[in-house]
Amino acid sequence: MITLDGLSTLRSFAINPWVNGLILGIMVLGVFLSFRVLNIADLSVEGVIPMTTMLTAVMIGADINPWLALLISMALGAICGVINALLTIYLKTPPLLSGIIVMALTFGIAIMINAMKAGQASFNPNDHLTCFNWLRKLLAGDSTDRNWLFFASYLSYIFVAALVLAALFAILYFFFGTELGMSIRAAGKNPEMSRANGISVNRMSIIALAISGALIGAAGCLYGQHNGSGLPTDGQGMIVIALSSLFLGEIIVANRNFKRSIISCLVGSLVYWYVIQALMIVDSSGYMLSVYKALLLVVILIAQRFVTSFRAKHPRKPKKQKEAGRVLEEAVIPEAPRPLTEEIALLCLGRRNNA
Repeated sequence: MITLDGLSTLRSFAINPWVNGLILGIMVLGVFLSFRVLNIADLSVEGVIPMTTMLTAVMIGADINPWLALLISMALGAICGVINALLTIYLKTPPLLSGIIVMALTFGIAIMINAMKAGQASFNPNDHLTCFNWLRKLLAGDSTDRNWLFFASYLSYIFVAALVLAALFAILYFFFGTELGMSIRAAGKNPEMSRANGISVNRMSIIALAISGALIGAAGCLYGQHNGSGLPTDGQGMIVIALSSLFLGEIIVANRNFKRSIISCLVGSLVYWYVIQALMIVDSSGYMLSVYKALLLVVILIAQRFVTSFRAKHPRKPKKQKEAGRVLEEAVIPEAPRPLTEEIALLCLGRRNNA
């Protein structure tokens, strides 16, 4: 017989990973841009997240429009990304140290906000408009059924987070298919060759880290609106969460092109949070959760090494063409000429076709 506690645990296991996975999946996208596109381990995420969650709590508590709060958080995240890039480019600071400096700066701002609010950077979601509760109120209507009210609340979190994530996914996919986007990818993959072909690697790095910071800021804002509060400790371990989700997604989804790479971020985030939810059931006290997260990252790294080695030894065979006429037609019709900048970016990326 299933008890009420067992039913609550099962319900949490089914729903919570979707909420956390979708909201923090935006953060994983931001870390993906810095880590995979630019080859930079950006530690500033652990300061940007608490800064934006606490600022969001303050703004929502002051009845600022939640979507405006989202844009402000993205702008602040982008500024942090630009500062990070400027420290590396013009002060010749190692990228890892630049991230630590920005992390310390943003964490200090979070501490200041916490002190100004006397540790009460929070709001009541029932009294203030957020990006989520408008849909919750619409779904709940005049119902007094506690179960339906619970599901209406979580459906609003999942739907809105999925909507924002899908919009950002589409924007990123379109942007990184343009000449500027491919130039950013080329600058990250092959900076020497990109520089030799006239691509400004410094400018591309600034733009990429600004986009990465904006995504992390968006995740922090939605995370703060979901929790109804912000704390300086909100960013603790976020880089471990982001990298674990990123690596796990790459194990599950083979990254053969850019679209599959950003899809893997979402898949990895969802699967990661299901694993974490299972560990929370095993360790209900939560004291060992940080240890489990660190050990999980080690296990994922080992698994990724084996999977990468296996895929290198057993490459996927190209799909056979079903229609011989289509092959002949494609061979006859010449490819349309590409702009020179796009050709240079593709050359630096090491391929001749769009990813």
